[in-house]
Amino acid sequence: MTYSAAKATSHKRLAIFLDGTWNEPGDNTNVWRLRSLCAPIASDGTRQLHYYDPGPSGFKGGTFGDGVSANVTEAYEWLIDNYDDGDDIFIFGFSRGAFTARSLAGFITKYGLLQPGSPLSVPQMFKRYETAEEKTIWKLNAEVNQGACDDHSDLERWMVKYARCVKIKMVGVWDTVGALGIPRLNITGISRSTFNWHHTGLRVPIEHGFHAMAIDEHRPPFEATLWTVRQGIKAKPRPLSSVEQRWFVGAHANIGGGYTNDLLGQPSLQWLADKAKGLGLELRYDISLDGNIHKATINDSYAAFLKGMYSKIYGRNFRKIGANPWDDKEGETHSTVNETIDSSVFARWQEDVRYRPKNLAEWAKRKRVILEEQKRSVLAVDGTPVGA
Repeated sequence: MTYSAAKATSHKRLAIFLDGTWNEPGDNTNVWRLRSLCAPIASDGTRQLHYYDPGPSGFKGGTFGDGVSANVTEAYEWLIDNYDDGDDIFIFGFSRGAFTARSLAGFITKYGLLQPGSPLSVPQMFKRYETAEEKTIWKLNAEVNQGACDDHSDLERWMVKYARCVKIKMVGVWDTVGALGIPRLNITGISRSTFNWHHTGLRVPIEHGFHAMAIDEHRPPFEATLWTVRQGIKAKPRPLSSVEQRWFVGAHANIGGGYTNDLLGQPSLQWLADKAKGLGLELRYDISLDGNIHKATINDSYAAFLKGMYSKIYGRNFRKIGANPWDDKEGETHSTVNETIDSSVFARWQEDVRYRPKNLAEWAKRKRVILEEQKRSVLAVDGTPVGA
């Protein structure tokens, strides 16, 4: 665990970097690279403290989600020690670290951030987090202001006194996989329901959320977990400027980084770095793209998975791009939030005759988009251009 902890006396930026790759070579992930780019002091004198968690190690950690709760609570405790009112919080993660990042943001925005020296403990707060239907810190404060707090428990009264309502400036993640951030391997005796209480959606106090996703990841257990919204909720739609989920060329570790000398990690790193810079996080260097990026190798993670044994049993999965709304088991309708396709995807299609991913071709047919004519990034819902 790497810490950068100096007590602040004025406004500062706190950046949390959560790695967590699955069966990927090397450790030069985009999370690590962005952490190394984060300036300790911005040009205006603002301090930028960072926290880095290297994520799980070994088969057990990557497969069964061991340590997820510990990863969340350790980052939460670092924030308790370093956060002062008005500070900006940035949270980044890749793979299972992306799930951890989203869960940490959910924990903070549901139940607040404890003050240093609080009589409440982090385990007490986290136990409440494990119970999905408990009142949030925002709800408790509203009831106090309305004089409707007679039924508050002792824990809830202490929460109102000692837990701070905190907003997250930005959550930036690379390729969250699996409904719970761990692969869907369906191994007998291992229950994924253990992790069902983690809240990884886009809550209102999360001001900005950006998600880079891999078009060319074909392992069924590694299905992408997009941010979604339930239709009919009262919350206003999030604009593209505050929430965006963008598709890039490459497999899981191409997008999140980890392969040696891999150019394909650059576009998504540049994209998320630019988003963070636009929100105030100052980096030491800009990220430039190589002119030969369209020639970079797309790693076949499906064929290599479990030394090739997996591909002998299971077929390739093609991630759905721009999925139509769907109904869950309770009959509620859901849709993904602000999906886009990066312009580099169309450039690859046009410049490499071998690059013909079925999911991209299916999307183009469904949306009546001519891939050979696209020059800009587009909305996945209808193919409308959105920028460069």
